[in-house]
Amino acid sequence: MKKTISMIFVVFIAFAIYSCSSSKEVVLKVQEHKKLTQPLSPPLDYEKICNVDDVGYKVKLANDGKYLYVGNLDGEIYKINPKSEEKREIVEIDQPIEDTLAVDDEYIYVGTNRGYLFKIDKSTEKIVEKRKFSFPILGQIYLKGSNLYFVDENDVVYCLDKNTFNIIWKYTHGEFNVLDVRGISGICFGDDGLYVGFDDGSVDKISYKGDLIWEVQAGKGSMFVDSDTTPVLNGSELYVTSVKGYTEGVNNEDGEILWKREISTYSNMQSNIFGLFLADNGGNVYCLDNSNGETIWKVKLTNEGNIYAIKLIGSVIYAMTDEGKLVALDALSGKVMDVLNIDDPFSCKMTLCCGKLFVITRGGSVYSIYSK
Repeated sequence: MKKTISMIFVVFIAFAIYSCSSSKEVVLKVQEHKKLTQPLSPPLDYEKICNVDDVGYKVKLANDGKYLYVGNLDGEIYKINPKSEEKREIVEIDQPIEDTLAVDDEYIYVGTNRGYLFKIDKSTEKIVEKRKFSFPILGQIYLKGSNLYFVDENDVVYCLDKNTFNIIWKYTHGEFNVLDVRGISGICFGDDGLYVGFDDGSVDKISYKGDLIWEVQAGKGSMFVDSDTTPVLNGSELYVTSVKGYTEGVNNEDGEILWKREISTYSNMQSNIFGLFLADNGGNVYCLDNSNGETIWKVKLTNEGNIYAIKLIGSVIYAMTDEGKLVALDALSGKVMDVLNIDDPFSCKMTLCCGKLFVITRGGSVYSIYSK
């Protein structure tokens, strides 16, 4: 009888262990409570404020400090008031929009997957300039000074006059490879050049005249090694990474690799004077030492699925899983400060506006995250 009970107990324990190990999400508990005076801090709450219908993969909500802007796959462009949480359609282009819009004080810049680039007057809400290109405009449009920048899916960087849309220069990286998985890198702007990642896992520094200054390799292997994550500049050091390969600290003057870690990510990176923050493909969030790449802390957030976005705000690092779990971590220690289960699929970066975080799902649901 005792043997039978023991066997049942062993089977029960084994089943319990299996159930825990195969669960989709790691159960996180709040470890630390702090009263912070920064604009957004735990404890947190959230609400769904509106829906703008299906949007592109990894589309981020743009903002000008007062309003949020986003385009959807039906070609509609919406303006959202982050305070009243009201949305309004301002323009309908009738072409699928799969990029993150660029906005300044006067205009909205938007590209479509049919190759059109539009300039919209914010005051009149009318299209005042447009140009047709021979390729889809995806990813994100950037404004710097009097110029507009974007990267196409064939590893070409474009610099345009933002008023006329005339091409000032274009930079082509490598040769076209039909086997590449098309990803679009973000652009990091420095004092003497811009930094862009490409499908072969490399990151180039390009002058503001369109010339190559140096190139480093962050990918490992020959396929599926895209460096889609926007490089991060911190003083004289640049941080680069790949979806399969390495995370590296690089001297931004000559491209010398200062340190290298075999960590890959689909997510964006963040940094401050304390460290470099990123999430790997195994569901872990890291804080790495800026000077040598060594791990200061590491926290596992999920067993399955990806962490597509992290956001550093003051002394708190926020991480969002693709299944809608938002975790607030102490940036110094990695201790869990709060956990929200929004329970919706996300693949976008987070946007901070008016003291709140905003995120959007693939289905166009816009969520506001705020301090209680």
